[in-house]
Amino acid sequence: MSDSTPETVRPDRESFDRLYRGEPAFEGGPPPGAIPWDIGQAQPRLMELEALGAISGEVLDIGCGLGDNAIFLASRGHLVTGLDGSPAAIDQARQRAADAGASVTFGVADATDLTGYDGRFDTVIDSALMHCLDDDGRDAYAAGLHRATRPNARWFVYCFAGGTVNGVPAPMPVPEDTLRDTLHRNGWRIDFLGPTTYLGTVAGFTAVTEAQPAQLSDDSAPGHEQMREMAERAAVILPLIDDGRVHLPFTVVHATRVG
Repeated sequence: MSDSTPETVRPDRESFDRLYRGEPAFEGGPPPGAIPWDIGQAQPRLMELEALGAISGEVLDIGCGLGDNAIFLASRGHLVTGLDGSPAAIDQARQRAADAGASVTFGVADATDLTGYDGRFDTVIDSALMHCLDDDGRDAYAAGLHRATRPNARWFVYCFAGGTVNGVPAPMPVPEDTLRDTLHRNGWRIDFLGPTTYLGTVAGFTAVTEAQPAQLSDDSAPGHEQMREMAERAAVILPLIDDGRVHLPFTVVHATRVG
């Protein structure tokens, strides 16, 4: 099953870099009130994984963003590399690590082309990267991680799922069949796949209620209806949240490298 997310909706590396610089992610859009996934700490689900002893060996936090997951893992004694496609994100991640006194190796890299990292990692953390890629990108990504990891490496994937949590939807859900097919054909065995949640900030999502991207101003443009529905839902639900945090529907996958 293919992911049907319109490419006018799917963000690219430059739009992420603009977001991390505090600029509108889309031309004609409002400036971000905050980074939607910047909760100032590691994701709770990742902290649970670490507490359960699931993280081992040399760790790759791929799509590390502002680095909070990587910094947490380093503070727990793990050897961690954090890679992201956004130079602005990596600059801020390095500063956060320095402020926290954490030792993390950060670098700018394309997740679909991990040249130079062959056979290096034992554990991979993907905290909200998979859904940013199209079908071809996901295949290149999964194959690249296979090359970048050692035998029996573990890969923990967290990505947008369908449905809602308390009425809040995810913008780019990846069907479970797509995840299964992508991992299987690129040398990964799925040990567990199921629902979970991901924590974001209300402030980071309010921009969608204020304006829509210029590309979607035409009702006939691909993705317009999806963005309009999300904006309508957000306008109703977000003002009802009093702790500044929003839970999003996610799928979690635990996979093992084969071969």
